[in-house]
Amino acid sequence: MQNKIGKAFAPAHISGIFIIDIKKDPSLSGSMGCGICLEDGAVTEVRPSKETIIRINGIVTGAPTTLSAIGLLTPEPVLVDTKLDIPIGAGFGASGAGALSAALSLNEALSLDLTFKEVAGAAHCAEVTNMTGLGDVTGMTFGGMVIRKKAGAPFRGIIDKIPSRNTKISWIEFNEISTKSVLSDELKQKTINRAGKSRLKELFKKPTVENFMIQSAAFAKDIELMSPRVKDAIEAVKAAGGLASQAMLGDTVFAINDNGALMEFGKVHESRISNAGAHLI
Repeated sequence: MQNKIGKAFAPAHISGIFIIDIKKDPSLSGSMGCGICLEDGAVTEVRPSKETIIRINGIVTGAPTTLSAIGLLTPEPVLVDTKLDIPIGAGFGASGAGALSAALSLNEALSLDLTFKEVAGAAHCAEVTNMTGLGDVTGMTFGGMVIRKKAGAPFRGIIDKIPSRNTKISWIEFNEISTKSVLSDELKQKTINRAGKSRLKELFKKPTVENFMIQSAAFAKDIELMSPRVKDAIEAVKAAGGLASQAMLGDTVFAINDNGALMEFGKVHESRISNAGAHLI
């Protein structure tokens, strides 16, 4: 067991619409809403160690969400190596992807013999407690385009999915947005929840990839977190015949068929919708 290494992948998750639902029990808390998973994400290796150290892209970091998830699963010290090919603080669920891939890897490395529900539950509770996300871990657990119908940890909340191909998603990020600062603003929470309920209702009427993008853009507009550049980029994609919205919660625009419109705003990144959820590799 001493030399055993666990390795797992968790996809990025872009939330397009969400409704905050916080309860005393973090496993019953989280958000309702809808988001998409990407083939880009987090790959994490975990091995036994003399002390717990977390490295992200080779740099030692505090990574509170990953640290909390580990603490919920074992008292044993481990070395965690996470490689992220998504930006942090830009609405891709980097904290959740790091925590979920670390929890899955940890289960294998230490032969904890836990189920997916237990492992993903720890990552979800760590996210909610640290206020780094609410529904990302649930989306990442199942992959694809997950509709979260009832808040809670994976396998405790209620989910559905919008059938989707591995459609290409392009994005451009500008600045970071602190998830914590938005989630702790009571007035902003009310605005988000009012808009979220309205847009999710519209999405249920026509659960397609295209309508998800349309309702997400309307949600982003309703909650007024768009920077001028985000607004301009979304409009440019629309004018070019594509669909775009703001990644929640990030100063980031993601698009389908942007037809080159995002290029004028800076470096454009591309990935595809991943219908595979988090898994060992």
